Amino acid sequence: MHGASDEMKVALALSGGAARGVAHIGVIKALEDLGYEITALSGSSAGALVAVFYASGYTPEDMLRAVKDIRWVSVLKPSFPKKGLIRWDRAVKVLEDLLGVRRVEDLKRKVFICATDLLSARSLYFDRGDLVPLVLGSCSLPGIFEPVRYGEYLLIDGGIMNNLPVEPLAGMRVLKIGVDVNPLERIVEAGSLFRVLLRSFFLAVRSNVEARKGMCDLLIVPDVAGYSPLDIRKTDDLFRAGYEATVKALSG
Repeated sequence: MHGASDEMKVALALSGGAARGVAHIGVIKALEDLGYEITALSGSSAGALVAVFYASGYTPEDMLRAVKDIRWVSVLKPSFPKKGLIRWDRAVKVLEDLLGVRRVEDLKRKVFICATDLLSARSLYFDRGDLVPLVLGSCSLPGIFEPVRYGEYLLIDGGIMNNLPVEPLAGMRVLKIGVDVNPLERIVEAGSLFRVLLRSFFLAVRSNVEARKGMCDLLIVPDVAGYSPLDIRKTDDLFRAGYEATVKALSG
């Protein structure tokens, strides 16, 4: 909705979490249903991906449908023995076609894409520039996806240094909501190399999330601990977890 009163305007900081990022879509849907207007979004990794889809004009229902329709196996191209197990070549074309927007500043809502520059060891927050390379850079889990060269930067996953990028929203006079979809849970076995790398990464980023929770006016933590970050088939369940957590957090 547009033209909402100031107290009904919000800005979202969306964490990474791989497939669990689908819960962000449920959060957005719940906020819309409750009458809130999302004026800005900041995201790392999966959170950045959801942010740019929403800001390009996708409804939550559109986004959920896109997650289900994309043939992920064909989009993610194996690469050996380069700088990552998976190359982004095919994903570039898919995202360009789906988003229909080439520049971050041309999105319909304010967006900050958080990525880590491997060369300078800094978190970067892009609110302008080439959309697809930047969002893919933000999603480039080291060792799994190849880094993205962008100008003077070599971009890897934004969550490495900031998996809850609320800083770009700090000066905004709206309710700042952080959404963390990367909970810690005990597992029975480590699984494949891919799963070991992914879990190790998520364990490592927990500390930088804890430090930023206090910067949010409200923190929403959907109950996604029982869902694998690699299982994109549970989209409806993840969506529902985000929706229900948001309604609960804002009720009363």
